[in-house]
Amino acid sequence: MKFFRSRTYAIAALVASALVACFFSVPAAAATFLAASAAAHLAITLESIDTGAIYRLGLINTTVVANTIQPKYSKKLLDYAVQETRLAEFAMQEELEPGAGATSVRFFRPPQADLTATGAPAALTEGTAPTNFRAIAFTPVDVALAQRGEVAKVTDIANTVGLVKYLNTAIQLMGEEFALDVDTLVRNQLCHPTTGMTKRYAQGLANFAAISPATLANARLLPQDFLDSLTRLKINRAPKVNGVYVAIIPPQGTRDILNNSEFREVVRQNYADRIFKGEIGDFYGCRFIEGTNPFQEDETEGTFASTFSGAGTNTTGLVYTTIVTGKGAYGTVNMKKLGATIAKPQVVIVDKADSGNPLNQWITVGWKAFWASTVLNANWGIALRHKSQFA
Repeated sequence: MKFFRSRTYAIAALVASALVACFFSVPAAAATFLAASAAAHLAITLESIDTGAIYRLGLINTTVVANTIQPKYSKKLLDYAVQETRLAEFAMQEELEPGAGATSVRFFRPPQADLTATGAPAALTEGTAPTNFRAIAFTPVDVALAQRGEVAKVTDIANTVGLVKYLNTAIQLMGEEFALDVDTLVRNQLCHPTTGMTKRYAQGLANFAAISPATLANARLLPQDFLDSLTRLKINRAPKVNGVYVAIIPPQGTRDILNNSEFREVVRQNYADRIFKGEIGDFYGCRFIEGTNPFQEDETEGTFASTFSGAGTNTTGLVYTTIVTGKGAYGTVNMKKLGATIAKPQVVIVDKADSGNPLNQWITVGWKAFWASTVLNANWGIALRHKSQFA
């Protein structure tokens, strides 16, 4: 084989082609072809010898062998976005015990101090018994529980041979969607325009009709908005959460507050030691916590808008809601026996054969919860609507 790739073979082939043309009366065209082929082979052979390369008749590249190439699958899943859901942790929580013969819970709101009420403190006459007695009336708040849940199915083959642990992924996803579902239902109740918390609008705007068409600059959050909200809660004598009120604010609102020079000056003077630790914590008697699942509206108050249309009277941006709350403004009820608490879902895995799955060809994983939430005292919480200059 080495001979056929040599310089000697190439020269011999060139001479042979010439002799064949001379002695055997080969047509001129055929002789020319033979000579050209031999010359080409000689040139390629000489080049191969000069460069040290080996001449091959075909080239194998990734296009030719495309059907034998596949991506390498990584078992390490990529990071993904997870919602910051914070509303449930500040709710007043109640448990419905099994065997109570009820699917709802009734809360009772005691009366507030009122010096104008019948039987209120009054002057007494010596030796004369009072004739007016203080009436003690409780306001009931009923909460009807409802069952919610979701389920996923994984086949036995996929769970056994799959590169990714599908069942574990499904369980983690279920937990996150449970928390998001709870947060969304509570959020929608707190922001309801008629049965939700006390409504306020950024920068003293009167109502939704005023804030919807307002510019971003005129409807963004200012420190004054929190001072006003906290003042309202104090006037309403709302109890505090561990000594402070709590503001659950979306990132869009955080951006505007942190970009405010007045706010930065307050932080610099009073919380300079916390800035470098990222621990601003509470100020103005309010603890600020970010939540990434805010209620947002476009043209209609009370209607959730996932995107901004810009088509109607609101041409500037979405309206977000920050929740400023005290203790006992809203609550949740659940029955652990039939599901989970609002803080932790109960995951149900079925991996045994039954009448619907006689050969145990799949595994189901899901969660269920029997719970409800409600506004307990609208005066102890503020739904502060605002826009944002974040672009």
